[in-house]
Amino acid sequence: MGDGMAGAAGFWILSGLSGAGKATALAALERRGARCTDNLPAELVARLSGGAAPVVAVVDARQGEALRGFVPPPGVRVLFLDARDEVLVRRLADSTRPHPCGGAGIGPAAIAAERRLLEGMRAAADVVVDTSALTPDELGQRVGDAVLPAGAAAAELVLTVSSFGFKYGPQLEADWVVDARMLRNPFWDPELRPLTGQHPAVRAHVLDQPPGAEFVDRLAELLRWTVDGMAQRRRTRLHVAVGCTGGRHRSVVVACELAGRLRGEGVAVILHHRDVERPDPR
Repeated sequence: MGDGMAGAAGFWILSGLSGAGKATALAALERRGARCTDNLPAELVARLSGGAAPVVAVVDARQGEALRGFVPPPGVRVLFLDARDEVLVRRLADSTRPHPCGGAGIGPAAIAAERRLLEGMRAAADVVVDTSALTPDELGQRVGDAVLPAGAAAAELVLTVSSFGFKYGPQLEADWVVDARMLRNPFWDPELRPLTGQHPAVRAHVLDQPPGAEFVDRLAELLRWTVDGMAQRRRTRLHVAVGCTGGRHRSVVVACELAGRLRGEGVAVILHHRDVERPDPR
């Protein structure tokens, strides 16, 4: 691999399931200034080099058996797009393109075969984005933040902190999942229920008590230690997802607090909330 691979902006593989939004993501990255190519043969990955702008190449199941054991070269990061099976089935029903694993069957059978083929790529991913509930604009923002984070150097560790609701399914993207359901729940206060964890009153309800404050203190301390260790080993991405029951109150408070503290200490942080905009459950 040439020295340019670890250049100023770096080199990324964009991979993922058919129907997860790779074309949308690639177009969004190109608009943000990345140098992009689609369907790059896996054997050519090691020959490309980075430069002032990041290089992004789609390497996916269209490569067939060439991907079965493929390991990204050192210095190459992987952005993997995933989605729930039922979402992929629905999206693929509207597609006129043949599925790359269509020989295994249609619908769920093809998706299962593709997941098996991409197991190694998924395991190697630096960043995973679950596109199940994202609009095209939201997907573009998420992949742009991953590859071109504002204010962060290419070699700098970027910490993603997110919130989600367990009742709406697991957070597929996370490296770590933190369960905040032990904390006092604002949902049971009629005045706080329609609000979210971004409101000061909800924040006070969660944190102005010993368990809430200590919970955040301990998490922040662990994250500081982890971020330092990962930076020393030149790891550049970590996603910590905080969950509560509905993803509107406790998890949002904790995620916001963690992001604010780490940002204040100079860590590059991306913050997003998966379920905070879901309808008021009253």
